Amino acid sequence: MLISTRVRAALGLVSILALAGCADIKPTPLAGAPSAPPPPGPPPGVVIVTPFRADDFAWSTVPGKARIRGLTAPNRSCAGNAVALTPDTAYSRERIAKLYGSTDYAIVPIAVVRAKVIANDNPAMRGYVRSARCDSSGAFAFDDLPAGPFFVIAEIGEPSGPKVVMRRVTTVAGRVIQVPLTGSGPPLRRRRMG
Repeated sequence: MLISTRVRAALGLVSILALAGCADIKPTPLAGAPSAPPPPGPPPGVVIVTPFRADDFAWSTVPGKARIRGLTAPNRSCAGNAVALTPDTAYSRERIAKLYGSTDYAIVPIAVVRAKVIANDNPAMRGYVRSARCDSSGAFAFDDLPAGPFFVIAEIGEPSGPKVVMRRVTTVAGRVIQVPLTGSGPPLRRRRMG
């Protein structure tokens, strides 16, 4: 009886110390039991390091006298699809580079672009993106633009599957920029408005 009394006293002491936080006793998880959530860390997906600043985009909201005219080829047409015009800022440039692998010109399968989730994308940027729709001939237009750099982004149909074309352009006041979104990136042409 003397041994069992000492054993009971020792177990009682261990229990009291564990409740008080003085003993480091950790339970062993049961097989098949759900594990604890992972510790907090960076969100999954593509992360943009450059901070979003509305002031960087402000220039693009001022009405101007520049125009963009675009065209896609019949076998690479954007007919019926939306075309986006995104101002070139430090934030959008990093975003474009991570999505398309370039900040000048790229043709990328839509599935590849959609698979890249930006974990910390700032939805406020959408308020600065203009959109147009390609007509049945694959032509699109943006009018009353301020002078400055933009990214033109359009979905095109191809025999090998749908792709996204991205091209950087710089508008000039009083000029029309001709933007072909086909092939390996033919040169841009500028002409005076008449």
